[in-house]
Amino acid sequence: IRKPRLGNSKLLDEARALGLLLPGGEASSAQSVAEASIGVYAQKRNLNFSSAATRQWYEDRMRHYLDDGVEFWWNDEGETDYFTFYHWSASQREMLRSHNASKRFFSLSRSFSPGLARLGGAVWTGDIKPTWDELRNTPGLVLNWGLAGMPYVACDIGGFTGERNAELLTRWYQLGALMPIMRTHSILQATPHWPWLWGERYANAMRSALELRYRLLPYHYSCAHLMRTERRLWMRPLLAEWPDDDDAHELTHEWMDGPSLLAAPVVHKSGNYSTYLPAALWFEFNSSRVHQGPTTLSGQASPLEAIPIFVRAPALVPLAPLIQHTGELPGGALEVQIYATGHATNVSFSLVEDDGETTSYAIKGAFRNTTFTWAAHAATLLWEVHGDAPGGFTEVCVTLFRPGASRIVSAPWPIRRGGHIVLPTGLS
Repeated sequence: IRKPRLGNSKLLDEARALGLLLPGGEASSAQSVAEASIGVYAQKRNLNFSSAATRQWYEDRMRHYLDDGVEFWWNDEGETDYFTFYHWSASQREMLRSHNASKRFFSLSRSFSPGLARLGGAVWTGDIKPTWDELRNTPGLVLNWGLAGMPYVACDIGGFTGERNAELLTRWYQLGALMPIMRTHSILQATPHWPWLWGERYANAMRSALELRYRLLPYHYSCAHLMRTERRLWMRPLLAEWPDDDDAHELTHEWMDGPSLLAAPVVHKSGNYSTYLPAALWFEFNSSRVHQGPTTLSGQASPLEAIPIFVRAPALVPLAPLIQHTGELPGGALEVQIYATGHATNVSFSLVEDDGETTSYAIKGAFRNTTFTWAAHAATLLWEVHGDAPGGFTEVCVTLFRPGASRIVSAPWPIRRGGHIVLPTGLS
């Protein structure tokens, strides 16, 4: 974790002599609350990252951390200049390139200015309070940031500034599992957010949310690649999909997660929910139960383990086996869930796999793209593979959901360079 200011006297003297610092006023002479805040943080110690000379000086003195094994940067309290977070991350990326030109860059900052995302930078939503209101406000904030040009957003799951309770933390885990970046964080004086510190019932529910997060990795990773190639937001408001539906315009407690999933986590202490499903045929995730939109589903006292997710049919959703960390991938066969309508409607999904460490994703053919297609009339899943990825999935199995019907599960089948699985029953 880094701050944009210096505390070492020798470095401060050097930076002052070279003119590398922001001017910054002292708190005692501040004309506003904002100036006072910057003064307390800065006291004329903030680096001026808009200066190329400052960035080069910073890179020369920070590069040794890369030799020590530092993987990425957590940039905090950089609201000292409008473009500080951008130039700060740009400096860190140039530093990484001089150390390892092919390694993927990542930074996490407390705010953003336009252009940060294309560097590989992500953000979090700041020092939020551990309250139900903050939980409910989080999805809307993340959606707005995405529309403003920052699609990789995290929050302090559970809230940062004080103690929270087990139920609030559990619901926040469930929301976080469906955000582009999932992270917990809290003030030192609060109970840490390890699930096992909050009782078995809550630990089990938080574990289920984490397991869902890891199972969705193939789907979400492919959504991230699609966002890069087609500029299609991974997490986006319903308004983006149904611009003519007035009932969808103001909704922020639910959102589209990739091309097919609608996330509607529980955000009320009571467990009450009200979920609007726009015009489409919607499956409940991992189920054959369907709802025809537009419709509103509402209820009370949702089970603690409930994470309402709906699938817009027809759809293909690839899932990983249950794993504990990404280093265990593939960990078994890829599961492709098919959510089929009662009509002979085909649907495709492109699964993207790469090495997860380098910028090979930007080179055509240096990653694996597997296009899965559901041929409804033949009840067959077909796939075709282009490119390659070390450590990618070698087997695939199928789970078929049809409205009101029992699920159909196939045995694992080798992926190779292409293939198909015929399911034992067709669609009427």
